[in-house]
Amino acid sequence: MAKCVTKRSTPREINVLKNSIINIQKVQQLLINTQYPHLLKLAEQINPCELLKDKIHQYLEEDAPSQIGKGKTIKPHVNKELDELRHISYSGKDYLLQIQQREIQRTNIPSLKIAFNNVFGYYLEVTNAHKNKVPSDWIRKQTLTNAERYITPELKEYEEKILHAEEKILAIETQLFDELLETINQYTTPILNNAKIIAQLDVLTTFAKISIENNYTKPIIKDHNDLLIKEGRHPVIEKQLPPNESYISNSIHLSPNDCQMMMITGPNMSGKSALLRQTALIAIMAQTGCFVPAESAEIGILDKIFTRVGATDNISSGESTFMVEMNETANILNNISERSLILLDEIGRGTATYDGISIAWAIAEYIHQHPCRPKTLFATHYHELNEMSDRFPRIKNYNVSVKEINGKIVFLRKLKEGGSEHSFGIHVAKMAGMPQMVIQKAEEILSLLEQQHQLNQNQLNQPSVSKPIQLQLFQLSDDRLDKIQTILKNINLNTITPIEALIKLNEIQNILNNNQAK
Repeated sequence: MAKCVTKRSTPREINVLKNSIINIQKVQQLLINTQYPHLLKLAEQINPCELLKDKIHQYLEEDAPSQIGKGKTIKPHVNKELDELRHISYSGKDYLLQIQQREIQRTNIPSLKIAFNNVFGYYLEVTNAHKNKVPSDWIRKQTLTNAERYITPELKEYEEKILHAEEKILAIETQLFDELLETINQYTTPILNNAKIIAQLDVLTTFAKISIENNYTKPIIKDHNDLLIKEGRHPVIEKQLPPNESYISNSIHLSPNDCQMMMITGPNMSGKSALLRQTALIAIMAQTGCFVPAESAEIGILDKIFTRVGATDNISSGESTFMVEMNETANILNNISERSLILLDEIGRGTATYDGISIAWAIAEYIHQHPCRPKTLFATHYHELNEMSDRFPRIKNYNVSVKEINGKIVFLRKLKEGGSEHSFGIHVAKMAGMPQMVIQKAEEILSLLEQQHQLNQNQLNQPSVSKPIQLQLFQLSDDRLDKIQTILKNINLNTITPIEALIKLNEIQNILNNNQAK
């Protein structure tokens, strides 16, 4: 319709509009036959635009071109002058033969012929033997050795018509097409209204189709602030799984009265982020009127869904990944409402360990203590945050479970109560194809850290946020680590090459091996 108003529509597009109007009438009848009140109401609002459809059918050829002048656009019998010009343009030679035959009979000159050149245009040529039979109304234009050439008013008039027929045809077709567009513009409101109804039906039929095909369930929408999803699934991921593999469903229960925040820990690749995303998608699908991928769902109306998921940076604005993360989190904390759903994934991972834990703890505590009590899913690798459930009554610990079999990790992807103490990052590095030397060294260092961490934990009477929550590598009392620390501090990460990095790594390994030999 926007192109019609600006006279930029093509004949082919207008034929598509006509076909759409024809189908609109079929859709209207289907809606009437359903007997559903909402669909009957939509049927009543449809305008069949019968007169417009008939006019387009009357004016345009069925195979009208995409551009006027590239073929026949207007049908015959719409404009008399256009029909005559087409007859002249398409039947010019036949008409000239008719003139030639008529003049031969009139003048009794059997050798008379009509020809054309760029100087005179169309002309009559008579040999000298018959020039005494030339009528007085002929006009001599040229004398040759054996013949003479003449023109007539009729011939010049027809010549003018032939030479300018195409130009006039284009002008008339353009004028008639513009008149048709003016008529269409008078139907702007009903056509746009029909388009809006078709858009609604498009969404509703899609909702119905995917709900039936994927075994979705009708959600219950209530005017409270709870969110209860039983055995929910991610609608996209489950469609991308191999044919024989089923999606592992999980249940979510958030309530501002008892479980306001679910603190979710678990290994890398275990499905924490997918769980956050599927919860948001199920809530959105329910509020748009679609069935949801779950056994059941009872959802309180949400006004905002805040997400801080994924790692990105904004180089053009000079913002690091962590700065972008903090900006987005600040926006969340400053716009909380009682009907908000907050999804936080790995808050604080973009900075040092102590900073990250401190920020993540403070953010979780702020959300818990906020008077609006927004529902929150908080996925984290900081296992120290599991301690918050002992201090804040509406924070509950959950973890995405795994099973370790013969040193290999099996991701069960099932959410269960309680915190997780391991991230299994080294196992994920092994799966990614990290060199075995790196894996072994990582396991050695992890073992030392866990031993020292356990020793420090035994010395503490109770966990406290004011004391170090996670040990750093160089807090260990070991001469080897002092030497390693010196080497690492002297490395310029901005200039070091891959070869130099391998050399430094070899130095570190030699330090450890030499000490072990001693």
